[in-house]
Amino acid sequence: MKLKGLHNLWFILGCLLLLWLDLAADTADWAGQAFVEFRLPRLGAAIFAGIALSVCGLILQTIFRNPLAGPFLTGVSPGASFTVALFTLAFPSILTAGFGGFYPGLAFCGMLGGVLVLLLQLYISARYRSVFTLLLTGVLLGYLFGAGVEIMQGLAGAEQLKSFTMWGLGSFDRVQTENLASLFLIGITGLLFVLFNRFRLDAYLPGDEYAQISGVDVKKLKFQSILVSGILAGMVTGLCGPIGFVGMVSPHLARALAGKNSHGTLLIPTILSGVFFCLLADWAAHHAIPGTTLNVNAVSSLLGAPLVLWAVLKIRN
Repeated sequence: MKLKGLHNLWFILGCLLLLWLDLAADTADWAGQAFVEFRLPRLGAAIFAGIALSVCGLILQTIFRNPLAGPFLTGVSPGASFTVALFTLAFPSILTAGFGGFYPGLAFCGMLGGVLVLLLQLYISARYRSVFTLLLTGVLLGYLFGAGVEIMQGLAGAEQLKSFTMWGLGSFDRVQTENLASLFLIGITGLLFVLFNRFRLDAYLPGDEYAQISGVDVKKLKFQSILVSGILAGMVTGLCGPIGFVGMVSPHLARALAGKNSHGTLLIPTILSGVFFCLLADWAAHHAIPGTTLNVNAVSSLLGAPLVLWAVLKIRN
């Protein structure tokens, strides 16, 4: 797709600047083993996670027809966290022993939870067509899964609790080189899904009736969108831990800067803003306070809340 507007160029320059600032932080380590095994996978994870989460947010905001929809508000991230907690705290032996030759990693656990939550949302949407009901259900599911996680934390052993607590902080540092291919593939899958269905998603925005008149199979589109969104957010959550606000902020920034609501126009700036946001949060977590590594999830929330407010006010104006 052809880049449109100077805002895309600014996002690209911003991403390159953040990459340069991170890589230039310790030039003596460029040829070292730590650089290849830790720093490069971390930056790659931030880039691919930004693509996946931003596309997920764009899809969810379209399906729910609500600019506040995102992986957290719809219950995807809490559901992914619950399944990761279930396997890490309650049944850790399954992760190592496997089942029938299959070894479910944290990525699979997160993806399973995210997809199951959105399938439940899809079932509810078939009975209750109110978008408000779906968002309310997502919030309630988030509280329910959060309570389940806290109960399992109270009953877990010290080692399992430490492992899950470190995962729950949210970080790109734990992503290994072999995990980058999975993040890249799901990010590209989400991108291609929106690209090939951009006209159907545009027709869905005014309402189900308009979409059906336009020849869109609404049920099929909803199912596919929810399945793709659950896989995107669930796998990123499983590998990186909960990373907040990226899925909500990126489409808002794209709309505010592009001034349009067409998915063909929004796709590129949404992805670029997601990558920029993840790189910015990762850079701030590692370099904002010298000698201290902050929680990426906390940094992303600190940066994301004002950006959402600014984007919403800009769109309204």
